[in-house]
Amino acid sequence: MKVKCEYCDSFIDDTADFCPNCGAPNANVMRSGVGVPKTIEELKQFCNEKGMNLPQMRFFIGENYTGPRAFGIYKDGENFIVYKNKADGSRAVRYRGTDEAYAVNEIYQKLWSEVQTRRAQDISGPSTQSGYRPGNSSSGSSDSGGCFSFIFKHTKGLLIAIIVLMLGSCLGGRIPDRGYYTYNDNKYYYQNSKWYVYDAIRDIWDSTSVDDYLEDNYRDYYDSDSYSSSYGNAHFEDSDWYEAPSSNDSWSSSDWDSGSWDYDYGSWDSGGSDWDSDW
Repeated sequence: MKVKCEYCDSFIDDTADFCPNCGAPNANVMRSGVGVPKTIEELKQFCNEKGMNLPQMRFFIGENYTGPRAFGIYKDGENFIVYKNKADGSRAVRYRGTDEAYAVNEIYQKLWSEVQTRRAQDISGPSTQSGYRPGNSSSGSSDSGGCFSFIFKHTKGLLIAIIVLMLGSCLGGRIPDRGYYTYNDNKYYYQNSKWYVYDAIRDIWDSTSVDDYLEDNYRDYYDSDSYSSSYGNAHFEDSDWYEAPSSNDSWSSSDWDSGSWDYDYGSWDSGGSDWDSDW
């Protein structure tokens, strides 16, 4: 997609950081997924619409909160700062720069990850059975009948637990988002259940496998679904591997307002976050 440079009126790609004609920054650069908030105010509105109790969740949107155990974003002069305050009060800065959409996307992704982690834990948590006592029946059934009933009920419970765990895994967001990732100084791209890595020496993208840590923590290494020249690698869309996104991709607009954000935010326990890691 082409957009007009605000300084020289040239038409440039919406993914370009700077105008190739005059060198001015591209204020319209696309750095986040479809429907994702691109400003701090849009993110505030989104959180309010979802009924999020941000102070209880320890997310401080538009605020430079200095206390321990906090995720936040705020503007400082021309820069937008995305940060995490650890349990000991030390701060890890996730992003510092002038790209508000990119900064908002960073904190948005962390917010999404925290919500999904709790939803999965709640769904797969232990359940209790009430009203059943083996061997205590007023119907006069035989011991073998009581034994059969006991086995049936507990087997059924096991099956339900397995199904719940499977659902919890799915709802936990284990399918990476389409787009660029940076992990161990390498640039990766994910699409349609496959990973690709950029070979800087040959200046090409190759199909690859990734280790379990990246598979499990991919959200911590996500850059964007859009290309940026600052990445220092070739545009994945120019490679032979590229496949155009479909409506089933995780960055489709339907995911923006899906039920995956449903949660009882009043019961949020901030102790469920890993406050010792950098992010």
